[in-house]
Amino acid sequence: MNRQVPESKKIEPIAIIGNGRAASHMKHYFASVGQSYLQWYRSSESNAKKSRLSRYKDKIQNLFKSSTTLESVVSKTQVVLLLLPDDQIEPFITRNPALKSKTVVHFSGSLHTNQAIGCHPLMTFGAQFYAEEIYKNIPFVVDEGVEFKALFPLLENPVHNIKTEDKALYHAYCVMAGNFSQMLWKNIQEGLEQINLPADIMSAYLLQNTKNFTKDSECSMTGPMIRGDESTIAKHQKVLSGHPLQDVYESFYQLNNQTKQLAKRNQI
Repeated sequence: MNRQVPESKKIEPIAIIGNGRAASHMKHYFASVGQSYLQWYRSSESNAKKSRLSRYKDKIQNLFKSSTTLESVVSKTQVVLLLLPDDQIEPFITRNPALKSKTVVHFSGSLHTNQAIGCHPLMTFGAQFYAEEIYKNIPFVVDEGVEFKALFPLLENPVHNIKTEDKALYHAYCVMAGNFSQMLWKNIQEGLEQINLPADIMSAYLLQNTKNFTKDSECSMTGPMIRGDESTIAKHQKVLSGHPLQDVYESFYQLNNQTKQLAKRNQI
């Protein structure tokens, strides 16, 4: 596999391997900026796993045909964007010698491999397409030493390089920030319904918290832990005894105390 980025000034099509949400969003983004692409995915899996997004008509006429082979697709381009689950990336490259001379790019946030270049888009890809401005502002966290613009010449996204040894920790942070927060919100939604409150009653509150944090993370938090209101915290701890979220509350309580202690030591 060629890890060198292409030097040609001619803007060639990019091959997209896969048919999941990331592939659908990237096709949509490429179409919006005029980047042509070719797509290949396993036809036997495409019908069973077809997403809502894949039903949309492509803006660029590069539709998948069942008779198209991987070899014929990648023969027409140099950059191959491999949008597969992390544990399938290296085996797929190994099984397909047609990729050996290509510049293979993957979107995994944690995987490092000499067989492909890592370019992780720091974004969650939902069931609906986004506004073009959102795509253009997605930060890409790219393997150290890789020139993003040489891979995707028509994309103007913010780009940040990352060391190999930092990738696993970086991706763990991503998972905690995105997935863990949503798991907590989901559990709280269910709890609210159990006390006869609408599940979406916190929507405005959560949205404003997110806006406050992104605007000023140092001053965005409020509540008893920030005020040091131990009386209210004790009430929470009592009512959560035996609750599935008891350990979560205690963990964040301890984290908040440790953060405060560390801040005090740094002021000395």
